[in-house]
Amino acid sequence: MPLPESSWSSDSFNELFDPDRLGGYPGNHMAFRHVLNALHQENAKSLVEVGVGGGNAIPIFSAAGLTFYGFDNKPEMVDQSRKILARCGLGENQAVWADIEDSITLTPVRAAGPFDGLIAMGILPHVEHERAALENMWQLVKPGGTVFVECRNKLFSLITFNRFSYEFIMDDLFEGVSQDVRAASHDFLASRLDLDIPPKASGHTARQHNPLDIEDLFLDAGFIDTSIIPFHYHASLPRLEKPLGKAFRSESIKMENEPSGWKGLFLCSAFLVQARRPL
Repeated sequence: MPLPESSWSSDSFNELFDPDRLGGYPGNHMAFRHVLNALHQENAKSLVEVGVGGGNAIPIFSAAGLTFYGFDNKPEMVDQSRKILARCGLGENQAVWADIEDSITLTPVRAAGPFDGLIAMGILPHVEHERAALENMWQLVKPGGTVFVECRNKLFSLITFNRFSYEFIMDDLFEGVSQDVRAASHDFLASRLDLDIPPKASGHTARQHNPLDIEDLFLDAGFIDTSIIPFHYHASLPRLEKPLGKAFRSESIKMENEPSGWKGLFLCSAFLVQARRPL
């Protein structure tokens, strides 16, 4: 059976890394590189995507020889993904509506699985019930199967010098100190940080996670062998991204391969948690 055609070409690859490219940093591409390598090492044959969205990952993973299945809790996203599946010569029923927080809605996904791997980009920061979502992910992979779950990096706030920095320092680092100390800390930080950036959201606020203690959340849900893979580097302070332009983007992309093992914990706005369901 021939593999589905990939949407990649030398032109599309070069365009992705063009310093003048509009549309932002190729963060998902950086994450997908790790996921594909890890799945290849494990000889994985199948992958399910939680929050398949517009189907951008479908050509990448299906062209790698993986049997792909995806679901989303937005019907319009399922419709879009089905168009991508059809373009790749795959069955439209490989994308369905389901909610990762509700195991009943996952019945058709479980029927298609279990899977060797699972990827969830941009999902965990927005779910209301993390434990339920992670337990359902555990159920969707085979014993020994691997999940790759994106989180927003709370430690990144230490270089943003804005409201996120203030909230992390005051609410996490200085939690429980006396009111007079907190008041003095507030006065100091308020005079040095951009507390009005970014503006507070009127509705749901995306949750951030600390890569230093995220393992406990996954262990509680039954996973083992957790590891942290930072991505979406920032080569300087985020506030300098616009004035520096192409230099900021190209230098940040170079850092995706930096070998320190710790810089990404602070310079990356996101990270993957790679974890395994026990055999």
